[in-house]
Amino acid sequence: MRDVARKAGVSIATVSRVINFPGDVPAKTAEIVNTAMRYLNYRPNINGRRLKMTQTRTVGVLVPTLANPVFATSVQGIEQEANAEGLTVLLTSSSYDPDREMGAVSALLNNRVDGLILTLADADNNPVVDLLLAEKIPFVLLFNQPARSDIAAISVDNAQSAFDITNAMIAKGHRSLAMVAGRFESSDRSRQRYDGFCRALRDAGIKTPHLVQVGFGETDLKAYLRDLLCGLDAVTGLVCSTDMLAIAAIDACRSYGLSVPDDVSVGGIDGISVGGLITPKLCSAVQPTQEMGRQALAFLRGLIKGQANPQSLLLPHHLSDGESIGSFRRRSST
Repeated sequence: MRDVARKAGVSIATVSRVINFPGDVPAKTAEIVNTAMRYLNYRPNINGRRLKMTQTRTVGVLVPTLANPVFATSVQGIEQEANAEGLTVLLTSSSYDPDREMGAVSALLNNRVDGLILTLADADNNPVVDLLLAEKIPFVLLFNQPARSDIAAISVDNAQSAFDITNAMIAKGHRSLAMVAGRFESSDRSRQRYDGFCRALRDAGIKTPHLVQVGFGETDLKAYLRDLLCGLDAVTGLVCSTDMLAIAAIDACRSYGLSVPDDVSVGGIDGISVGGLITPKLCSAVQPTQEMGRQALAFLRGLIKGQANPQSLLLPHHLSDGESIGSFRRRSST
């Protein structure tokens, strides 16, 4: 800490405030200190600081966004369980930006949370996970499916969800399918769902999967989908890695004069409630997101109390009774 203070030209007390109470330090000063810490590869001993304090009965939650109802519903489940246990929830988001995850987690730890529930961009290659394991901070991953078995995690089977919704289209006679996926670097769930999509095609003897990657916040997919929806080689089915992207895909189909599901079938993954309110009603692989949130907090409480073996669980999903997937019908090019 002395080296950081010398490099930044501030007092040791200022460095301490930047680490422990960043909101109390002017932004310019905090940036100078943080720059010095990065330059010197200095990392505070988080576990050491935790040993000096009693439990706060506060848990931190990091999700990619609250704009997608799937995360809002899971947070609702976390808060319901927390309220029943007399716990406080501190919530932040990463905006699907992997570079923001460490800062968000550091801010939660600086607020002295007892443990964390996290949805990360990539659970298997993530400095946040490395830090929390090294410092023995209790945490549970939500929606992520890490390959390693020593991390607590709650999810559905992402690949199987996509496999099932893709098979629903194949069973209706569709052979020309594309996946509309959120960018893989922002979500390992998206990459796993693409793997499930490809597996369904391979099993059906379909050799040329089409893939379009878009930002998770995209609502206008017309330009992205023009080549897939128009022309002689147009696809007849779109499997989307989230329901929000599926709803945007239906809008894009209509903008090109295409009917869903008569001309193009569209399926999603998540099972958000708004999917049942649109026309046609969205067919989706439904996740029990509220229960996932409750279960994540239950697992976290066990870790906070000293449980030695992290638990992982895949909850079941099911296909909704949607109307957005129909039987294959040959159509003229548009």
